[in-house]
Amino acid sequence: MPSPTKAFLSSGIPGLDAILGGGLRPGHVYFVEGESGSGKTTLGLQFLIEGARHQERCLLVSLAESPEEIQLVASSHGWQLDGIALRDLASADSVRSSALFHLSEIDLDDRVQALMQEMDKLQPQRLMLDTLSALRALCDQPRTFRRIVEQFRSKTQSLGCTLLIADDAYGEAALHPRSLAWGIIRLEQWLGDYGPAHRRLSVPKLRGQTFAGGYHDFRIGVGGLEVFPRLTKPDAPASQEHPKASSGLPELDALLGGGLERGTSVGLIGPPGCGKSTLASIFALAAAARGERVALYLFDESIETFRRRAESQGLDVLQPEQQGLLSLRKIDPAELSPGELSRAMADEAETKQSRLIIIDSLNGYIQAMPDERFMSVHIHALLGYLGSLGAITLVTLAQQAPFVCREGQAVDLSYLTDTVVAQRYFEAFGVIRYALSVLKKRYGDHERSIREYRFGPGGISVGEPLTEFRGVLGGQPDYVGDKKPLL
Repeated sequence: MPSPTKAFLSSGIPGLDAILGGGLRPGHVYFVEGESGSGKTTLGLQFLIEGARHQERCLLVSLAESPEEIQLVASSHGWQLDGIALRDLASADSVRSSALFHLSEIDLDDRVQALMQEMDKLQPQRLMLDTLSALRALCDQPRTFRRIVEQFRSKTQSLGCTLLIADDAYGEAALHPRSLAWGIIRLEQWLGDYGPAHRRLSVPKLRGQTFAGGYHDFRIGVGGLEVFPRLTKPDAPASQEHPKASSGLPELDALLGGGLERGTSVGLIGPPGCGKSTLASIFALAAAARGERVALYLFDESIETFRRRAESQGLDVLQPEQQGLLSLRKIDPAELSPGELSRAMADEAETKQSRLIIIDSLNGYIQAMPDERFMSVHIHALLGYLGSLGAITLVTLAQQAPFVCREGQAVDLSYLTDTVVAQRYFEAFGVIRYALSVLKKRYGDHERSIREYRFGPGGISVGEPLTEFRGVLGGQPDYVGDKKPLL
């Protein structure tokens, strides 16, 4: 077998090489499994186009689609197949110049030998066989089918060629010689109760290299597949002393024990209308004023609504936007998988060096993805990953009880975040008033008092501790002062 010049070949698919631990090894066979429509042909075309881009000899042998149909698939993604040889292994039109033979004319062994001769002639460095199901249909014995796959593997090794074999019948174990494959890439799709199809990828087998197991979300759009590797917490960086991040409000910083710790997560909880989004905006503007980049993901309101509300409260968000310090993104979770969104946030911290990432709100994130059974675990992993990169993650959550969300999925905010800031409203003397407290802070000390706050045209102002009331957190306080306070 010729000695490969590279340890790995790039798959040409964004995110996949990271999952594979570097890419595909030259001279080996990989199965790409999945039901019809899961993206096997698209993945194979991207693999070949990447090879053609590097001036490698590439061959696509189709048993199910004609070259014209493959060209249509490619053009739908804006691709040109220049440099890729197309061969129709089983054409209904024997006159077609690219057809090797007619299915009904020659027995199976002759067809296989014709393919071997074509490989000897072209000496491909990358080969895609699409699909194995057509050959399986012609084999009445599993032993015969395995022998054919062994011939493919032997020829691949002798040529130093990397072979991808698409197959849509991975459930038929007796007719699938998986033991002959160096690696298996499995594509899955399913429909939820609402929205587009959900797609995920896994690697059940891969020899000779460390890879990322489990499921990874992917999507198919114009331009092909894009895979979003599941986040795994990177190695902890060397411990460094960083000043705490100030909110810009001295009284709030006092509640927080001097500010927010770098690399931690913060949850703002409270009933609707108590100013959680406004408080999140205060943190965002304070970070931007320090020259730090902020990424704010909006689930419950549009960007225009956010800007108008901030303007009505005297908060200038346009200037940091124009300076590139504040990025606003409206999220439609029905069109976005959890893995894709996590990867976008990770890119904010890794590539764009965002130091504060805000999710407003966690309710919108969770309620729009009811099919995700392990959403809390997913969010916990996301916050831990962002924290390991030194970013502060701030999430808002509308709820009545201190920790457990009574609507939809249960959310244990004390499990998800390092710091929990509670915002509450209460009635006193015929007026709705607002209270702010820190229920938990995992790192460092914090103030245990409950402070009153107001928000309006001047943003948020935090006052002195509420020493003349008790039962404020319960929403039905008792006045224990010696006189009625002025409002």
